[in-house]
Amino acid sequence: MRALILLAHPEPRSFNAHLATQAAEQLRRDGVQVEAIDLYAEGFDPLEAAHHHPQRLRRERFDAQREQRHSAENDFLPTDVRRHLQLLQATDLLILQFPLWWFAAPAILKGWLDRVLVYGPMYNSRLRHEHGAMRGKRALLSVTTGSSARACAVDGREGDTRLLLWPLMYSLRYVGFEVMEPFVVHGVRSGLPADRVQAHGAALAAATSDYRERLARWQQWPTVPFNDGEDFEEGGGLRAEATAHSPFIRHRDAG
Repeated sequence: MRALILLAHPEPRSFNAHLATQAAEQLRRDGVQVEAIDLYAEGFDPLEAAHHHPQRLRRERFDAQREQRHSAENDFLPTDVRRHLQLLQATDLLILQFPLWWFAAPAILKGWLDRVLVYGPMYNSRLRHEHGAMRGKRALLSVTTGSSARACAVDGREGDTRLLLWPLMYSLRYVGFEVMEPFVVHGVRSGLPADRVQAHGAALAAATSDYRERLARWQQWPTVPFNDGEDFEEGGGLRAEATAHSPFIRHRDAG
């Protein structure tokens, strides 16, 4: 078994980096071959742009999808993208480790999806969703927030964290992954008053222990339900009898 861990945090001593290290240690202990990538340390360029595709299909206008497919078919993909794509295609488990910034993943991680989920080998009109290139593989979002679990609840001031993560989970499902229920650690803070440091450290230690215990059984980790193609009408709308799994894809109100 193989695992790919992507860390998207600029501080190598951060709790996110710690969780990435702990995940790698636990998986290796269980006999999983692990590749860990620190996107910031690697200097990964998150911007998809024409200069990444010097052997262009069309010079007059940059079409990211067409140029990605052209580069992939002709072995012109940039070295970093080719390496990451090969690791992604070979993995059985993908873990994305990141903090929630401005209610989303850091830009470097979004850019990783933009560049590495290459049009052609990773998806096209027929190669997606339950028929995607990554079908049979699993993906996990391991996330930290600065706010408390109460504030990040469905009725909390910060909004429902799981709902905020849904577009990223859906992106992973789009290329075929079985997406595991996200692992979220709330209340990860720095600069705390002295009287709160010990309790904060104990909470993070408990979260780390829980994470390792759950990763030891990652193949039994619950997954997120998504609608498959049979749940939609020919025009793309959700069938009346289909179950709605998220407010992002739901039945229209009767009124």
